[in-house]
Amino acid sequence: MSHTREANNLKNIRLRPFEKEVIIGCLIGDGSLEKSGKQYRLRIGHTVRHSSYVLWKYLLLQRICLTGPQYVPKTVSLRFGTVGHTELSEIRRKWYIRGVKNIPSGFEPTPLMIAIWFMDDGCNRGKTVDFSVHCFSINSINILRKVLTEFNISTTINSDGKGNRLYVRCSSYFNFKELVKPYIQPCMAYKLS
Repeated sequence: MSHTREANNLKNIRLRPFEKEVIIGCLIGDGSLEKSGKQYRLRIGHTVRHSSYVLWKYLLLQRICLTGPQYVPKTVSLRFGTVGHTELSEIRRKWYIRGVKNIPSGFEPTPLMIAIWFMDDGCNRGKTVDFSVHCFSINSINILRKVLTEFNISTTINSDGKGNRLYVRCSSYFNFKELVKPYIQPCMAYKLS
């Protein structure tokens, strides 16, 4: 089957709920939705040190991918992209305002989404963890803070010179760790203390 025909077939499949969870988790983190023909596709990329993490994401989304992860020498990274898809275009309309990624109101995260976000943008801080949220507005950060409280996770906002970081309070770290631990990939386990 030709690439074009195969891509057209993939564009017509319905996304499974867990695939949407992975996509949204990636969007909160390092993933981006970019134009691909008339639709949008998800682009994922990470350093080669985290190649097993890239492969894990790919395996979760391979139903909507034409090719597996590719090595990018310039950035010493692995990346892959999905096909352009109508459901990804719908997500893009909801998550991007004037081309800027935002957390939409009414956002309801799952533990898997939070774990992917953490593996993408989280950092170990000794007795707790934090997230880089440089790309988000204060409004989006406050939405993230609010939804984390629904999991009994309290946070503060601090700046690191590059922008804002969302810190999990030490008193909430156990709740956070128990929430994400089932999904943490071995190459990312160093992020949890």
